Amino acid sequence: MKKLYSLIRACMTSDMNLFKIKTKKNSKSRITIPLVIALYLMFVIWGSANTMFEKIAPMNIQYILLALFAFGISVMTIIEGIYKTGPLIFNCKDDQLLLSLPISRRTVLFVRVFKFYVFEVVFNSLFLLPIMIAYIRWAPAIDWTYYLTSIIMLFMLPIIPIVISCIFGVISASLTSRFKYKNIAQIIISMVLLIGILYGSYKMDDFIEYLMVHATSVNEIITKIYYPAGMYVKLITEFNVIDLITFMVVNIIIFGGALFILSKVYFKINSRLKKVTTNKKVSFDNLVIKARTKYRALIRKELNTFFKTPVFIVNSGFALVLFILCAIIVSINFDDVLPLLTDPEGINLSKDMVMNNLSIMIFVLLSFGAYMTSITNSLISLERKNINILKSLPIKVKTILMSKVYACLIITTPVLLVGDMLLFIVFKIAIIEAVLLVILSILIPLVSHFIGLLVNLKYPKLDAENSTEIVKQSISSFISVMIGMILLITTVAIVTNIVGIIKAPLILAIAVIIYLLIDIVLYLCLISKGVKEFNSLTV
Repeated sequence: MKKLYSLIRACMTSDMNLFKIKTKKNSKSRITIPLVIALYLMFVIWGSANTMFEKIAPMNIQYILLALFAFGISVMTIIEGIYKTGPLIFNCKDDQLLLSLPISRRTVLFVRVFKFYVFEVVFNSLFLLPIMIAYIRWAPAIDWTYYLTSIIMLFMLPIIPIVISCIFGVISASLTSRFKYKNIAQIIISMVLLIGILYGSYKMDDFIEYLMVHATSVNEIITKIYYPAGMYVKLITEFNVIDLITFMVVNIIIFGGALFILSKVYFKINSRLKKVTTNKKVSFDNLVIKARTKYRALIRKELNTFFKTPVFIVNSGFALVLFILCAIIVSINFDDVLPLLTDPEGINLSKDMVMNNLSIMIFVLLSFGAYMTSITNSLISLERKNINILKSLPIKVKTILMSKVYACLIITTPVLLVGDMLLFIVFKIAIIEAVLLVILSILIPLVSHFIGLLVNLKYPKLDAENSTEIVKQSISSFISVMIGMILLITTVAIVTNIVGIIKAPLILAIAVIIYLLIDIVLYLCLISKGVKEFNSLTV
């Protein structure tokens, strides 16, 4: 038991540093930005939940809304957990160290899954805890049983989503481990899973409508969809100790059973993931060494970093996949998309206005693909301990930083241009508007790339244990994505208000000028302030 406690403590201590940000190497102060962001997020959720509870309070069905929140958060946990299953459980860097210790393999597996469980408890609490607090104000009656049930639910609710995430993770890892090019297989499988989840979310209304037709009440629907949410409703409305104990036992059995089954395949899959296969014959006869220019060598290095890190591709490049899918859907089924633009309760544009401003619609899609693709926000952090080597090279810092921007342009711009060309052909866009959109396909991603790099220089994470911690759990990644969302929302708001008032070619021309000026300002910031931040980086 002492060994298990020490092992859990060591693993959790090494991973909990993602909640801290060091200002300087020798500084004793810590900037608690993640904590402030978490509290702000909880406050926003609490306020939103209060508003929703207030609206349904006269109907006295607040408990149903609480169950729906629990169900929705569990779905979020499953989606978020699929990303973490691979890096937190499979193919970890400390496998050789842990497996060489006098500890059973099942103990190592338990520690990995337990660490996964702790992260999901924290993730769930960010959303569920403020909702539970908001419910207290609007509930018809509250006693000690509600507090007891809610506390237990905070710890029990993530179990089933974790098990489901592990199932997806095992399937993905098992399939991936059988391929020679494991990274490519992992990327494809992850993309397919995400697209499947999005499609399922799109069809969720039909699924709910079917259940509502065949169920006698909303409570029954929730119970049929998700047992923990249904049991939560039952416990807070009709508390029963036997039901509470049964619920806890069921979750513990599910968790234990999943661990037992996982232990049967875990180490076999893990060993296959670490296996390196090649059929290349290496010959040193007539060896030729090719020299590359500084920019070309650095760009190639950045491209290798991106394409050899599956979690990086999935997290940063998924918006490009969505952009291409949206372009295809709009091209094939524009009649189904048109009602979304003309909906009086939504964007509320007339059909004639949409048809006369198709290039503006492409501009909005282009902005989505560019702003939601933030690659540079992790490139500095991914250097990790190599940052000192990079700084020691006889290369100007400006060259190093701009090579990262150019590499990201090589990734994003061709994809955006492919979608543009498809839409140009289908909607027969005028040449001048097409040229302006092609220019914007370079200028808009540049804004995202400059901002991401500047943010990552300001908040680097060079001491991360793995790539997932950098790509998905770093403050620079979070800030860059939030800035991208704000810029996207601002762009859509401005465009929808001026479309029809200003002609489409003039809107695009103004956008080109504005983005060109923004890029120039960001470039000057990068080669001045960005260079200083880079020179101050140390590990």
